[in-house]
Amino acid sequence: MMKLILLLLLCYTLKISFAMTVHLKFKVVKLRSTSTPVAMATLRGRDSMNCATLCALRPTCFGFSWLQGLCRLFDWLAFNSPDGWQVSESCDVYTRIVDSQTRLQFGSCTQSSTKTPGVCGRAIDGNRNQDYYGDSCAHTENNPFEWWEGQLAAPSLVSYVTIYNRQDCCAGRINKFSLHVNGVECNRVNLREPFSVANFGCNAFGSRVR
Repeated sequence: MMKLILLLLLCYTLKISFAMTVHLKFKVVKLRSTSTPVAMATLRGRDSMNCATLCALRPTCFGFSWLQGLCRLFDWLAFNSPDGWQVSESCDVYTRIVDSQTRLQFGSCTQSSTKTPGVCGRAIDGNRNQDYYGDSCAHTENNPFEWWEGQLAAPSLVSYVTIYNRQDCCAGRINKFSLHVNGVECNRVNLREPFSVANFGCNAFGSRVR
C-alpha cells in the first residue's frame, strides 16, 4: 500500500470561470513529513485535490501541505530555502510538476512606455533580427526605470531568460537591469561590455517576467 501512495500523482483538469482550461499536475514530495515550507496562506480544504485547486488559482503558489482539513500554500522561495521550512505536525507535502527543459512562451506583454513603433510585442514575435529598423525590437522611451513585462500562459519555473539585444546601435543601454518574476527580483545584471545574445539566470516561479 505504501508503494502505491508514493507514486500518487494529482493529475486533472481544472476549468476556470473565464473559459480557460488549465492542466494541473502535482506530485507528493514528502509523506507524513514533520516539517513543511512556511505558508503564504492557510485555507480550509476538503482534501488534497481541493488544496491543489486552491494552489493552482494563485500564480505564485508552488505547492501545499495537507493537514487535518487545512491547505497550507507555499511559494517557490519557501520550498527551496534552507530556512523556509518549519516544524509541523505530520502532514503530506505536494508541489507542482515542472519541466525545467521546456521552452516557455509568452502569451502577452506590456511595457512602461513606447517609442513608436517599438511596441512590446516585437520582443516576442519570433523575429530575431537585431536591427531596430528590421521591425523586430521593442523600444521604450528614454526615461529612468523603464520596463518590459511578459505574461506566461501559466505559472512556470523560469530557469533563465534569453535576451537578443539591439545591434545596429545602443547595445550598452541594457548593460544594467534587473529580472523579476511576479514582482520578486531573481537577477541583478551589471555588465561592463554590451552583449549580443545572452542567457541570464533566474530560477524563480511565476507567470509574470519583467
